[in-house]
Amino acid sequence: MSQRRVFRRIILPSAWLVIGALIAVSLVKLAFTGSSVADDRLLPTGEVPAESIMAEMGTVDNTLSISGSIKLDEPQQLNAPIDGVVNWAFVKPGDQVSTGDRIFQIRAASQPDALAPAGPEQEPSVADNPQRATEPAVTYHDVYAPTTGKVGKFAIELNDEITKGSALVAVQPQNFKAVGTISPLDRYRLMDGTLEAEITIDGGPEPFTCKGLNVGDVAMDTVDSASPDQDSDPWANQMSAEGQPENASGSEISCDVPKGIVVFDGLSMRMAIDAGSAEQVLTVPVTAVRGLVGQGAVWRLNENGEQIRTAVELGVTDGKIIEVKSGLDAGAEVLRYVPGTNPVPDDGQGMEIYP
Repeated sequence: MSQRRVFRRIILPSAWLVIGALIAVSLVKLAFTGSSVADDRLLPTGEVPAESIMAEMGTVDNTLSISGSIKLDEPQQLNAPIDGVVNWAFVKPGDQVSTGDRIFQIRAASQPDALAPAGPEQEPSVADNPQRATEPAVTYHDVYAPTTGKVGKFAIELNDEITKGSALVAVQPQNFKAVGTISPLDRYRLMDGTLEAEITIDGGPEPFTCKGLNVGDVAMDTVDSASPDQDSDPWANQMSAEGQPENASGSEISCDVPKGIVVFDGLSMRMAIDAGSAEQVLTVPVTAVRGLVGQGAVWRLNENGEQIRTAVELGVTDGKIIEVKSGLDAGAEVLRYVPGTNPVPDDGQGMEIYP
């Protein structure tokens, strides 16, 4: 038998038989004992590495922009000081009055006590000394304007009988305010009580300075104090702070429109408040700091990647970054977010916050 025939009939079939046997043994072993090959793949741990940033030099421009509207001062209600009859009006609706001007006159009648019997030295009989009937004593009382402004629609008619405390009329001051809403966190950016605002009205007068900046404790106070001839302001339920939903909590911020500036009730406006700036100072994002006023803390990473709580002194903030006056060096690596907080996506408006 030739070698070629031996290879084809004996050696090659035997080799395939051995290979098949090895494959079968391997499959059986894999099925019952598992793979013995080491698995070097990276397995997920469920942990996201903490994001870090470098403290760097920069400029902080603390300018706050707020949307709002122009509003008239609240009307002043005039109430009746006594019971009586309104017998005279010195003005008519729409007239301009000054504080202390007479608005109405009220006639009041009072019943005096019955007169004592005549002849006090004697004890008269009822027939001889009847008590004399008396007429009511009539007095007149003027009612004065509580403030300077325009007289509204009368709540009464002349010769109407009124009781003490009854509403007579409202006087609408002709002073205007620029009014907006500021978020609670942004109030930290306005710690200086002497600040002013620049007011811009599209299509209106040139931008002007508005003084007497005041921040109230409650925003959008819905008190129905309009005079009887005024409709409620449509802006009252629509205006919202920049970057906030219409029903967001906040505080009302307002300033006095200077005399001589022509404005009207309900005009929309933009209020820009320059609360200071700092150039070429060390800065970090506000999300890296716990405590944003005066003293705070950041979490610095050392050369071994360990997180070290570091106290810092803080300065001006623009709501995105904050000045670090001391406690940190330029180039220091700190956590982008305070440990245990969840970052909130930056919408480009207002102060960046986190829970």
